[in-house]
Amino acid sequence: MKKSFILIVIVFSITTSSFSQVALSPAPKLPKQVEQNSNERNSNRERTRNLNFFPFKAKRTKDQDKKLRPSPEDLSKFADFLRKPRTGIFRLMNDVGCDSNVYVIHVDNNCQNAIPGSSFYSFREREYTSAYLSDIRFKDGLLITDGLLSQNILVRLGNVPLEDLSTASEGMKFLVDFVPEIVNTKATRQYIEIVKGIKADRYEYRKVIPATENMTYAMRIIAYRGSFYRSFRGWIFDLISGDDRFDLIVGFRVVRKDEDGSVTILWKELETQKVILS
Repeated sequence: MKKSFILIVIVFSITTSSFSQVALSPAPKLPKQVEQNSNERNSNRERTRNLNFFPFKAKRTKDQDKKLRPSPEDLSKFADFLRKPRTGIFRLMNDVGCDSNVYVIHVDNNCQNAIPGSSFYSFREREYTSAYLSDIRFKDGLLITDGLLSQNILVRLGNVPLEDLSTASEGMKFLVDFVPEIVNTKATRQYIEIVKGIKADRYEYRKVIPATENMTYAMRIIAYRGSFYRSFRGWIFDLISGDDRFDLIVGFRVVRKDEDGSVTILWKELETQKVILS
């Protein structure tokens, strides 16, 4: 309990600081849009990344990518599910702090064998990412959502089939109806409320939740548009430049907890709200 409280305080201090430094422009509440042209999204993503050198994202080797793949058993077991559109599966390794500072090279035993970015995942980008841009990360048995300039919400739904989960399922109403604030101070207040936990319809909505095997969860990801500048070796970079920013609801299930401390997550996209750029 004490460890969870410390993590929440750290998450709060980082994210509320980021809210105070920029004007927020969230994805507007549009008519329900489940179908989206994934090819167009991927094309835009690659184009923006090619134009933006991002030094805070470490590269993995082919061997590291291989070690990070879900087990053949899980890939076979969920093959039918994964053939459906807007689904995926990935592993998260325990975050031991090896990616915490790009200015520091860690040489201790824990970090020598660590896989860069393996504790952080973006459902929006459908790939591993940096801590700054992650939608979800895994640390000490906890699922944490504290990405930069994002107002994200987690809920534990219970041992319910992921295949049957939709935005109309029990426990989803709060996520669907949640209206994000666009004024910095109000967005910060919303953030504090979610950190403390909001109870509605027998469910509790938070930013930090224990990862439990064979448990199904849902998540609302509201990635605000904006800029967040940092310097690196004399150069100034926008940390969220090239990141795909929009409003997304996903359902996921922890299908495996391994002895190495990792978890395997099976997921599907439930609803997307496309960002309209000004």
